[in-house]
Amino acid sequence: MTAVIVMDLEWNRSYDKKRLDEILQIGAVRVAHPGGPILSSFNAFVKPRVHKRFDPGARKLPDLRESIDCDTAFTEAWAAFTDWCGDERVFAFWGPDDFSVIRQNCAFWDVPVFEPEKVYNYQRAFAHACGVPTSASALWRAVDYLNIPDIFDFHNALYDAMYTALIGAWLRQEDLDYEPPRRVKRLLPRKQKKVSPPPAPAEQPAAEAEPKKPVRRRRKRRRRAPKPETALEKSR
Repeated sequence: MTAVIVMDLEWNRSYDKKRLDEILQIGAVRVAHPGGPILSSFNAFVKPRVHKRFDPGARKLPDLRESIDCDTAFTEAWAAFTDWCGDERVFAFWGPDDFSVIRQNCAFWDVPVFEPEKVYNYQRAFAHACGVPTSASALWRAVDYLNIPDIFDFHNALYDAMYTALIGAWLRQEDLDYEPPRRVKRLLPRKQKKVSPPPAPAEQPAAEAEPKKPVRRRRKRRRRAPKPETALEKSR
């Protein structure tokens, strides 16, 4: 069977105008076949030169100081790695992101990137073998589930590559070749544009009505009671 290069990377995610997930460490092991014994290993720390700060994930790396203190540029580390790989063109990663980050860094530093014959996603294969969602298959969970002794720190590229290679012993070829079904987008009818009703005709200002004359109410005259006749008038 064809030998496999099992890789892992640590990087500082882009947070500024320079769109680059800058690689800080390259770790890899060569196995005789998926799940086979480890034949050799590669490890290189890369000095950060692009971003001035580290994202929260990079700050938690247990060996970040190794990258900061080293003098190895990415171009030097990548040249050493490709020499170590030789003619091997079958690779394996834990997850789908590492190879895209490799392409991004090679394009940024203008160095050639190899074209692999086959790339295995061990995280997806493990999720398929166990019947769990890929998003729930963290590397440390898989190591714990398979009772692999976790004697090395996680989030070190070389150690994570070793853990990934050991997990390959539990994976079948059908798990490695598994491709999840593509999500079919439902073609919904396009929403018809709402046609706004024509504007209502402007209301004509009503003609000013002539001011009504105030109605004068006639006051009712109160009838005065007749004066009582005096004694003089009665004698007349």
